[in-house]
Amino acid sequence: MIDHEQRKNAIADALFDVLREGGLEAVTLSNVATRAGLAIGSVRHFLGARDQMVAFAFETMAERTQKRVEARAEIALATLSDAHVHADDKLMATADIPCEFLPLDATRLGEAIVWIEFETAARTSEFLAETSKRAAAETSRLVETILTRAAQRGSLTPDIDLPTETARLTALIDGLTLRCALHPDLLDPDRARQAVISHLQQLSERPTAASA
Repeated sequence: MIDHEQRKNAIADALFDVLREGGLEAVTLSNVATRAGLAIGSVRHFLGARDQMVAFAFETMAERTQKRVEARAEIALATLSDAHVHADDKLMATADIPCEFLPLDATRLGEAIVWIEFETAARTSEFLAETSKRAAAETSRLVETILTRAAQRGSLTPDIDLPTETARLTALIDGLTLRCALHPDLLDPDRARQAVISHLQQLSERPTAASA
């Protein structure tokens, strides 16, 4: 018996492969079907026409990324809630969450390349725009949550401007993702992670009496 969800995810994976190799313009029912080892009719049966197939793949990528980051966030938030964990370790745990978005390994690099292609298309594509907007909002929500918890647990200054710092950190994530994915020779994973850590360290510094 065919598992419909498993088949749809296999088609999405095939689409990601085609997209990474040739860009969104290479994504056709024929190319995706060939990569998935299926007949075109089978792909159309499971996911509909090309636009529906692409929209499903975009949503699948967004969901996979969000689930992975949320799993990392659970671990980090548990660390932040542990009174016995050193402040430096709490800061590293805080950094783990935004770093989970970054293309710091081969799997996440592949995801980032796909994501960039989708986001570029979403600017002028109505059927992709909603997924793009929803994913961006979820990223901001998650970043704000971790900054709030980190501030409450003493890892960051408790009086930080949360809306501003959420915007700054999400912008940093976006910028580092683009640079790592498009110009890996100019920004390696270690340097990208250190950029996030340095940013959070600045948010953890208390003003001195002279500067207050």
